[in-house]
Amino acid sequence: MNEEKRFEWRAFRRARWGPLRVVVRDGLIEAKVGDAVVELDVTDRRPAAEREANQWRSVFDDGVPVSLNGTRVATVTTKQGSPGGLVRRKRHTITGEAGFVLPGMEYTGRSLPDLVTLRCDAGVLVASRRWASPINVAVTEWSIVREYDLIAPRVTKLARPEHIALWAALKESQRS
Repeated sequence: MNEEKRFEWRAFRRARWGPLRVVVRDGLIEAKVGDAVVELDVTDRRPAAEREANQWRSVFDDGVPVSLNGTRVATVTTKQGSPGGLVRRKRHTITGEAGFVLPGMEYTGRSLPDLVTLRCDAGVLVASRRWASPINVAVTEWSIVREYDLIAPRVTKLARPEHIALWAALKESQRS
């Protein structure tokens, strides 16, 4: 795997749980909050002919491995029968070790506006703020400072730093 950085951004320095750092490499998205480093391996492992025949198939359909501090702890897969599209939320299930994955953990995401929610049976862990998406896009695109995502997501007390990092990695996977 190529370890050269393609893209890096930092945000939420002033959040009570911040800052957040996201690094995107070829096939790997790494997000860090505090001491928790979460990596998503979004490499498409299908043969080239199959990739070309079905270009719109998501890597999440086959399962994306999630690592916490270098140890594989979970897999994110597309929920069967989940709608997809630009404005409809696509649902993904998260399965893995009980220390990382809470019961009923899932992620929903849509592109317009850019909304990502990480939840479990106990409730929402981390969620994008609906009204903040257009502001964050404007700041990212037209700011002289080049801040990324100025307005932090809504984070509940149930969320640990690794959950916030997972949310950020999943959000970046929608952009990539």
